[in-house]
Amino acid sequence: MFTYRDVTAKIEKKYFFSVYLFYGEEKYIIEELIDRMTDAFLGSGEKYGREKISGENSDLKEAIEGLFCGGLFTEKKMLIIEDPPYIIPPKRGDDSKKANPLAGKEEKDRNVNALMGFLKNEQAGKSSNIIIFTASGVDRRRSLYKLIDQKGAVIECKSLKGEALAEWICRRAEHLGKRIERAAVEKLLNAGNHSLHFLAGELEKYCNYLSDEEKIITAETVEALFTGDIQGDVFKLADALTEGDPDAARSILALLMRRREKPLLLFFMLVRHYRLLLHAHSLLEEGIPAAEFTSALGVHPYAARKFLRQAGTCKRTVIEDTLVLLQEVDLKIKTGRIEPKQALILTLERINHLQNGAGLIGSGYK
Repeated sequence: MFTYRDVTAKIEKKYFFSVYLFYGEEKYIIEELIDRMTDAFLGSGEKYGREKISGENSDLKEAIEGLFCGGLFTEKKMLIIEDPPYIIPPKRGDDSKKANPLAGKEEKDRNVNALMGFLKNEQAGKSSNIIIFTASGVDRRRSLYKLIDQKGAVIECKSLKGEALAEWICRRAEHLGKRIERAAVEKLLNAGNHSLHFLAGELEKYCNYLSDEEKIITAETVEALFTGDIQGDVFKLADALTEGDPDAARSILALLMRRREKPLLLFFMLVRHYRLLLHAHSLLEEGIPAAEFTSALGVHPYAARKFLRQAGTCKRTVIEDTLVLLQEVDLKIKTGRIEPKQALILTLERINHLQNGAGLIGSGYK
């Protein structure tokens, strides 16, 4: 079995196996490897010669025979076979092969012989045709898997973490024509969203933002343009408010406005946040164990820990008064008496007054 790094290094050197198996939970890596293979093997941006078929609805022998039919536009061909049933784990309740074991054996022998015949015609490093099997999971006991592992390249495309993810970010930035400094990588890693689709979109946005002369993605670039996790930003906003730090709250709100987050969405997320915060405060007063906060609040464990910490530092009366204030503002927004953006700005100022003990001076919110 090969690693992601092994295979990308060979692709860059234009060394190709005749058959590949890309499998695992990280579909973005599978797509990325196929695209890199296409550019390196068929030519940059070239789609002629590349075909994708369903393994479940295709016969492997017939698909391989189709590779050796002459092409009008290219001498090279790449065949991608998705979720082949002769490699993936058997489906539950599929008793067809148990009922007819001879038919199952004939199918297995037919597929193995077809792939062996293909490998005799195509030598690793000198291939004019490539077969790529893709799947979310595999059965390593199957004959086809063992043959591909022996004669080709098997790559498990699993979620990247830690330094492996940091290295991927750096390589992706280089692929887009930029370098990214370590501090900027750390900001992306600490943001919490490690989806490669998301991170690739962020990096592409930074590269489009920078001029041709600007070659480095800095921490400041990430800070200014990062799309971020809106729920995490609402937590930061509430942290600043409960700690009585209006300057930090204003800075966070300004950043959200620069990212063009919708003020109305932010307002209603703030309402939801304080409702959950009041619930968390009640759980604390009732002596509910911290381990039960996740299920009681119906949120992610990470969010539950945040609510537990905030509830421990914020007075119940302040939370209740804040919810009364938010209810008043909600009515004014819905009746058109105030614009959502202005309402959000003024709401933060009033919450800060409440946190610092000023109280709800009547109901004079205007």
